[in-house]
Amino acid sequence: MLQNLCHIAFLSELPDKELKVISEQLKHERYLKGQTVFSEGQEGDALYLIQSGQVQVVTGPPEEEKILAYLGPGNFFGEMALLLKEPRTATVRVTIDSELQVLRKKDLETLLKDYPTIALQMSRELSRRLVETSRTPSRQDEYNLIAVVGAKAGDLAMSLARQTGQLVVLYDMGGLALTRAEEKKLRAARIQVEDNQSTSYLRRGGLAETLGALAKDFPWVLMVGSPQKPKIMAKAMELADISVLLDCEPEPWMVQSSQGRLWSTATEQPLLDRLARRISRRTVGLALSSGGARGIAHIGVLQVLEEAGIPLDMIAGTSAGSLFGSLYAAGLGLEQITDFAQDLSKKILFRGKLWDFQVPPKSGLIWGRKTTQYIDRVLGSCTFADLTIPTYIVAADILTGQQVVFEKGPVAPAVRASISMTGIFAPTQIDDYFLVDGGVINPLPASVLAQRGANVIIGCSVIAGFKDEIRFKGTTKGNDLNILDVISRQMAIMEREIVKTRMGPVNVLIRPRIETFTTMDYDQATELIHVGRKAAQEALPKIQALLSPQSPSR
Repeated sequence: MLQNLCHIAFLSELPDKELKVISEQLKHERYLKGQTVFSEGQEGDALYLIQSGQVQVVTGPPEEEKILAYLGPGNFFGEMALLLKEPRTATVRVTIDSELQVLRKKDLETLLKDYPTIALQMSRELSRRLVETSRTPSRQDEYNLIAVVGAKAGDLAMSLARQTGQLVVLYDMGGLALTRAEEKKLRAARIQVEDNQSTSYLRRGGLAETLGALAKDFPWVLMVGSPQKPKIMAKAMELADISVLLDCEPEPWMVQSSQGRLWSTATEQPLLDRLARRISRRTVGLALSSGGARGIAHIGVLQVLEEAGIPLDMIAGTSAGSLFGSLYAAGLGLEQITDFAQDLSKKILFRGKLWDFQVPPKSGLIWGRKTTQYIDRVLGSCTFADLTIPTYIVAADILTGQQVVFEKGPVAPAVRASISMTGIFAPTQIDDYFLVDGGVINPLPASVLAQRGANVIIGCSVIAGFKDEIRFKGTTKGNDLNILDVISRQMAIMEREIVKTRMGPVNVLIRPRIETFTTMDYDQATELIHVGRKAAQEALPKIQALLSPQSPSR
């Protein structure tokens, strides 16, 4: 017990005699991952010292819960309710099986009176926590303990270290089997390799203690093992924040042990990099807006992002954004997409053989079947599962006003639904939905990316502001407008008003200067791509700053 108390910061300087007195007043309690030590609002009657493991401090109701801190071995909590004689101000939940030493109210009062050093150390720790909380009032759930089953764990670790600029520890649970070259490569990347005879830890019940200490000293801990070690890896999965399968199929014990927190991926380097960003909460999403011909500017944005090596982990697109986003996600090169855009000015002509008119017009001028077939040919009849980048396409149900997001099935019908400008295209039926242009409900679908886990969201909006249009174009006479002008202007007005209220979680907004173009200027593809490039280049430093590796936190 005395040896354990020495590891607690504000007790470590006390002589053994005093530590012995304190140890006699402490009560040992053990909590498993997921258990609550105490809840917000409860009366405080004890202070807790963390001997091993890790706890999470949260506040607020479950639906609005905010994470205040993670505490590991050597920390203490629960003192404020005792010192201030008020109810608990937060809930403490166990995130790694924890061994806690409990000090009751009357015993704490005696210790503070007899040993002023304890009060001094406690005040220093409280001041540090106050500063940290004021800088970061709420935090996200952390994925710093990861159980990894399968090969290429070293490559995943190096990707995680490279992209975050932080230290990663590989904790060998048996089966890591690094070659000398791999181990040298890992050490060169400042990743520490640990081999601690893990099975003996499991038998002694000390794995949680080891992980608690590692989590305290390293931002990322990868517990690496093989499917042939089910007992030790099952325990690792129970304790992990998430579990990852690399090029192996999930077995029933894995599903059960991971408790729904099981991810899997193939081991090509781009996929490992994407997984590393997901683990470190650096997943990058690109939202591409509606805008008709102005959407061609998205190509210039994609060119700059690709040239700068900005990773894209997911794309969400509405209308024109869905078209160019899906072409890029399908693996078409940007030169091919540029050729496609430059050919659109011919395709939209009546002799372009793209239109199948609805005679007499009922729900729209054009059926859209030929449009679907054309898009399907360009995409190579791909499905969402075939896309190299996960992509989400937004359309609107004209009957209910509901947003419909496509992420499964064939891509071309989803794009056709999303570009179905009201009055021009007849609504398309997919399942029970009658779908029109997604711009009527979510013209810049950043919210779709946020809902699917994107942490860094880049938005590209080619929706012009009304005042900018007037300034660049002057006032257009009403009798100069044709039906396409009227419909496109109506859509533009509606979209820019919606964007004002639905910008949502955009970290960097790219706004190409498209005010001098109309939504029907398909013959201006080269110029539109140029303005897209220019806007993306201006925004690039902000994007790179968000993704740059951070200095090691420890």
